Amino acid sequence: MRSFRRTTRPVRSPATGTVATALVATGLALTIGAATASARPVGPFDVGGAIEVEFDRAGGAGVLGEPTAPEADAAAGGKFQTFANNAAIYWTGETGAHALAGPIRNKWGALGYETGALRYPVTSAAATPAGNGEFVQFQGGSIYYSVGTDAHQIGGFIRDKWGQLGWENGPLGFPLSDEAAGAKGSRYNMFPGGVVYWSAATGAHAVWGSIRDNWVRAGGDSGRYGLPTSDEYDYEDGKAQDFQGGRITWQP
Repeated sequence: MRSFRRTTRPVRSPATGTVATALVATGLALTIGAATASARPVGPFDVGGAIEVEFDRAGGAGVLGEPTAPEADAAAGGKFQTFANNAAIYWTGETGAHALAGPIRNKWGALGYETGALRYPVTSAAATPAGNGEFVQFQGGSIYYSVGTDAHQIGGFIRDKWGQLGWENGPLGFPLSDEAAGAKGSRYNMFPGGVVYWSAATGAHAVWGSIRDNWVRAGGDSGRYGLPTSDEYDYEDGKAQDFQGGRITWQP
């Protein structure tokens, strides 16, 4: 499975990390990356260039804290700088500069920072539309956070299905787990309202409610029903869902 795939929901930030300055007197062009000669001191270290712009946009030292180190090199030609309030700003010429902090930054770090499957952030941390959590979009997926569920990675076809069902404000709610391996080559994310399973053979489908309860009692993905092959649908005044091993029905 492509564990992560871009969807149309995130709006990709334009690349803003490189500034070309024409030196008229000499006819030369100077390309400046994340840092510039005009960097200003903030506490013990300078903050400059695109990182400085993002630092100010994100609320400056009052939100991120003062820098704890100078700007440093990151993977694949990127730059980053860390700040006192468990925060950092990462920059590449392709993705621009974006601030990360708190549980979302911690989760990204646990998954390998920019050298992991998520790679670089393409948005800064933002509140979810209902204001009940936060999220960051990355080149390889997303991390969503809420107080009740903590921060978890979600991506690819599983994220697509979750989005079709209303994102965090749909019946599934926020991700309750990172994407993990299931039986028969499947991948899944758990949610307070159910689970989404994906495999190359079956696609991505949500399982929830009484049908999920019956499926779990029968062994779940490794039991006699196997993986879901459809979403839940109306059936004889109730609901039904198809699986590799048959159909599970529910009636009120």
